[in-house]
Amino acid sequence: SCYVAFHDDEWGVPVHDDKKLVELLCLSTALAELTWPAILSKRHLFREVFQEFDPIAVSKINEKKTVTPGSSASSLLSELKLRGIIENARQICKIIEEFGSFDKYIWGFVNHKPTIGQFRYPRQVPIKTSKADVISKDLVKRGFRGVGPTVVYSFMQVAGITNDHLISCFRFQECIAAGEPNVKDDNFKANAEGKRTGDAADLGLAGAIGDLNLSTE
Repeated sequence: SCYVAFHDDEWGVPVHDDKKLVELLCLSTALAELTWPAILSKRHLFREVFQEFDPIAVSKINEKKTVTPGSSASSLLSELKLRGIIENARQICKIIEEFGSFDKYIWGFVNHKPTIGQFRYPRQVPIKTSKADVISKDLVKRGFRGVGPTVVYSFMQVAGITNDHLISCFRFQECIAAGEPNVKDDNFKANAEGKRTGDAADLGLAGAIGDLNLSTE
């Protein structure tokens, strides 16, 4: 499924490209109304509507036209969330002006190094943390919408700012290695390949994350 591929290829991989970070933040805010599988099934539409998530282009989108009933965007999210994505893009543009990139800003909260979860069981993985709360408050102060700490933590997980793959998952060490490009461990790669089909616990985590709906955020 698209969600399994998402877990295996993207979730937890450290992202430093601004457009990709903008996309993942926008999709995370959509969790207030949709689950990850639902979002991923419409990802091509999100990219089409939101100009491939170029923050400058998104910031200039005509809100009235976008939220008009019957528009392709209106089939994705509520008017409130659509307007929020456009407004957030405007604030991201300001951050890029201030910090040079959204990447420098957001990764600065973790000293530019992913935090590692080290969890054995899905039930141990939090839905928000004190760090997510700090980031959320700063984003809100800057004028962002729909970025409560639970949404922010989902963004941190998917963007690899935190690695919450279970330690038994083949992606746990791979995502650590992705965050440290100079580290090479051929033995690990061999072990990871052998584990790809056996991570029932992590698939349970993937299912739990996939079903997550952040209606309170």
